[in-house]
Amino acid sequence: MRIRSVFFLIGSLAVIVLLSAVPACGQYGGVLPGPGWQVMKAEWGAGNRWADVTSQVRMLLSGNGMVKVNNQNMGSDPAVGADKILRIQARNNQGQSRAFTFKEGSVIDASQFYSYGGGVGVGPGPGWQVMFADWGAGNRRANVTDRVRVLLSGTGMVRVNNQNIGSDPAVGADKTLRISARDGRGQVREFAYKEGSSIDASQFYNYGGYPGGGGGVPPRPGPNPGYGVLQLVRAYYGLNQRTNDVTQRMRGMVRNGSLAVQVNNNNMGGDPAPGADKVLTVIYRVNGKEQSSTVREGNMLRIP
Repeated sequence: MRIRSVFFLIGSLAVIVLLSAVPACGQYGGVLPGPGWQVMKAEWGAGNRWADVTSQVRMLLSGNGMVKVNNQNMGSDPAVGADKILRIQARNNQGQSRAFTFKEGSVIDASQFYSYGGGVGVGPGPGWQVMFADWGAGNRRANVTDRVRVLLSGTGMVRVNNQNIGSDPAVGADKTLRISARDGRGQVREFAYKEGSSIDASQFYNYGGYPGGGGGVPPRPGPNPGYGVLQLVRAYYGLNQRTNDVTQRMRGMVRNGSLAVQVNNNNMGGDPAPGADKVLTVIYRVNGKEQSSTVREGNMLRIP
């Protein structure tokens, strides 16, 4: 009887150990293999005014550079006028947890954190890679990261204005385009361009897939429409974040080295922003020179 009690006790302890281990496995199931602290959650703000910046911080800390803790890199100012802090909850692949706190204006050594693929989801290559970009003035700003990546994929000069950026989040104000970028060595740099200035796109990473190609596809030999003298790089139709990529549709409309099309929902293949006054932005190359054109809904686009 005593032997049975001993075996029952041992069995019960084994079950308890196994059950205790289950939550631990679940707890660290979201941790990826690899060195460095992995950002599970990140918040930016003060008092009861906080913004979830988990995705943004994962991008910023993917590399080996020093990252400045400020509104620009965090992408917003959830507590205007207050001294903000960045709070990070992190884990490593050994199941350890750690909390980090960084004051506004301080810097973070990104090398101690896990690298989520370089922060921008692209392969290696020359030029500054745009991690985040916003456009506006004061606290009236729009996230224009994707649009700026397209605009800066090439070697030409890009004008900083509402037409190219795709919106006017601060009507009547002198706006600024702010860019947080990283290079292939993990260095982080901040760029700021005033409205009306120009950007030399050649210093940025080409998201188009071939060197110097302006973000499109390389010219093909022969009389294929859309290539040769006139090369369409990228075309977007819509407003702010509600846009459709209409590049292939526009390429199919090129005839004898030129493009003429009425800008409306029917010709653009749909209405990405119902009720809004939309614009068509086209980036193109004529005889190797990169240019851009923006036409409002209801008007005619003619290139060249």
